[in-house]
Amino acid sequence: MQEVNIISELWDFIEEEKEKTKIAQKVYNWLNEDNLSSVMVFNDTKRFYFELTTSYTAMPNYIFNYLKRWAKKQSYTYLYN
Repeated sequence: MQEVNIISELWDFIEEEKEKTKIAQKVYNWLNEDNLSSVMVFNDTKRFYFELTTSYTAMPNYIFNYLKRWAKKQSYTYLYN
């Protein structure tokens, strides 16, 4: 299984959306604090998971849900569903 980091796709999306909605601006601010190091996708199954920058970094539920919805629109499935 090969894994690919798609964090750059997320950044491209969120940088466009941050001007459109308040939630996107909040997600952008959280990401901009270096909280998320990667969004890893298994190529063969299209399943993904998040890697936070440190063990004590916490992802608020509203950000987690927003990122999961974004990934679902990209045809990815969360690994732990």
